[in-house]
Amino acid sequence: MKNVNLLFRRTHLYLGMLLIPWMFIYAFSTFLINHGPFFRQFRPGPDGWFTLWEENYDSPLPGNQSELRDWAGTILKQHNLYGQPFGVQKNQQRVLINAPRFIKAFRVTYRIKEHKLIAEQRETSWVETFLRLHFRAGYGQVSWMQKVWGFVVDLVCLSFLIWVVTGLYLWWKIPQTRTWGWLAIGAGVISFFGILLSL
Repeated sequence: MKNVNLLFRRTHLYLGMLLIPWMFIYAFSTFLINHGPFFRQFRPGPDGWFTLWEENYDSPLPGNQSELRDWAGTILKQHNLYGQPFGVQKNQQRVLINAPRFIKAFRVTYRIKEHKLIAEQRETSWVETFLRLHFRAGYGQVSWMQKVWGFVVDLVCLSFLIWVVTGLYLWWKIPQTRTWGWLAIGAGVISFFGILLSL
């Protein structure tokens, strides 16, 4: 039993230390989101894009989303921009290839009627960098580093759960803390579901 208790204590301790940067990223970025109107002043405005290059380009557009993504990937390859995570959207006027990188996000716009490609980069903002860290998905992209990011985030999520379980175990093993522990758990559950059901 002592060995089991020691295992849980060490697991809880070192997971807490391992999770320090991730806890900071998600806690701080969530704070930025929660106070979005205030921190908006530290972000570039809608016109915070500057042109990198533009060129004439004429290409038939594919009909479905899968082919459209391949089409966008071809454009990025032709301009040595392939390998970064990207998304692509289409409407009647333009096709937008968006690459929301952590530091220097860029986009390539194909103006359909003008047959023109325009590449733009967004001004760097520490607020947007943290927001991108919060929302960055890991899979479904071409970059293997992006898949590594997704895998590490999966491990972090699993570590959060293990951290909670080991904390509950250690709390239960100290009888004199159980009353306050139940009060803390009850307060957390009541506050969460109370707010959830009232919104």
